Formats: sequence, structure tokens, C-alpha cells
Amino acid sequence: ERDGCLFPVRGLFSDSRLEEVDALLSKLVELRPQAASGDDRNLAPEDLLNLHLTCREVLDLCREPSCLRAASDLLGTSDISIFTSRILCKEPGTGKEIVWHQDSNYWPLTRPCNKKPRSELGSGDVDPLVASLWLAVDDVTAENGAMEVLPFTAQPESCGKNVPREFIKDAGGSTTGFDNFNLSLDEGRLNAHRKRTVAIRRGEAEFHSAFTIHRSDPNHSSRRRLAWIVRYCPTGTRVVSGVRGSFDESYQLVPVMGRGTGAETDPGKLRKLP
Repeated sequence: ERDGCLFPVRGLFSDSRLEEVDALLSKLVELRPQAASGDDRNLAPEDLLNLHLTCREVLDLCREPSCLRAASDLLGTSDISIFTSRILCKEPGTGKEIVWHQDSNYWPLTRPCNKKPRSELGSGDVDPLVASLWLAVDDVTAENGAMEVLPFTAQPESCGKNVPREFIKDAGGSTTGFDNFNLSLDEGRLNAHRKRTVAIRRGEAEFHSAFTIHRSDPNHSSRRRLAWIVRYCPTGTRVVSGVRGSFDESYQLVPVMGRGTGAETDPGKLRKLP
């Protein structure tokens, strides 16, 4: 609550389980859809999104008991759902810069305590309560694209809320997909000199809130930087339609702890890896 970020978090995975996670995520990166070399349709290894909706092993990873316990502590509830998941692999000498931003500007979620009918929800109801888990599958350094964060204590304007509108730079464009990163923050208005670098070891993790300001550089090193990300929210969270085109009322939040869990709430298109 004080900083909006927590790291390093140790002990979420045993060494043997981490080996299994590494093998799973590496295989999914290798199997990602690819056309001819250099084709714009190629799926970047940083952009493997929401495979928990289609891959049984990824959904099981989201259900890792240690991760759910940590998310429950941070969110203050034992009723937990998955909002999104992502495999983020910055291969050696590649990857893109992610500029300063708040996830909250991209996530049109309203909390379970908001009892308005869905038809009455609007942009003023957006107030995402999310605990984002960022697991390092490789050692993370400044050279291979470590995340940098501005704790709430470094940037008080972000503490539990969006920064003022004058901080936001809107590049425009469609929001019908998940890849239009159009809402960045003006570094000249940030206390960037107070940033913290999330340089963590393999198997360590970081948690941050939807309002935590963060960024990362490309991977300038000769080593891979593989990370696993899952965003947890309280069950009962709802999507506010019409704010970001990539999210509407049909978007599926999957319960994984407490209320609403069970086979009947699993995504309908799950398959196991061959």
C-alpha cells in the first residue's frame, strides 16, 4: 500500500517447479505462430497473451497455490480471479522499449463493491484493483531490460489513482486490439530520478498495483530475459465496456481461488500441450 510495488519476493516456486515453469514457457515461446522471417504478422516473444484461456498448463500455472496466497494477501480477499496473463520473453539483443505508463489507463475494471447495473457503468467507474505478479525465469539486470518502477512514495500523484491528465501523452489510434500502447506518461513531469530497478534473480518475483508507474528498456545483452506475468483481481470485478475496445462485457475473468471456482468456470477452449 505504501509503495505500490514489492520485491524481491522469494520462495514462490521450488527449484524443481521452476524448471517445469521454464520448460513450459520456453516451449510456448518456441511454438508461437510465425509466418516468414520479417513478416509483420509474426507474434513477438513478448506478446504471448492470455494463454490461460486456451492452454491447460498455463491455467494451472496461474493457480499456483503460493502465488494465490500472495495475491490474496495483497488484494485483501480470498476470492481471486485472473484478469490477464502474459509470457514476456526479451530475446538477446532484441525487444522493445516500454515507456513510462500506468496499467490503470489500459484496464477498464470496476471493483466488486460497485453495485451499479452494468448498463449504467461508465468511465467514471473505472478503478482497477489488481495485483500483478512478475516472475523472473531468468536473472534480470539493467542490461537485459529490467523493469524500472516509481513507488508511490516517489510519485505521490500515482498513489492509488491515475496521475493527473496533464501527465498523460495520448498517441491516439485504435484500441480494438491489445497492442496499441498509446497512453504513456510525460517523463518531464515524473520524479524519474527516484526510480527503482527491479534487478531480481531467477525464481524471484515482483508484485505491483495497477497504478504503479513503470517502464523497461530493450534487451541490450547477449542473454535471454524470460518473465511470467499474471494479473489477479478480486472475484466480482467487472469490465466497463466502451472504454478500451480490447475489453468488453464478454471478456472472461476466470475465478481461481475461493468463490466461483470449479470445472464449470474453466475457459471453454482449454487444451493440453502435445
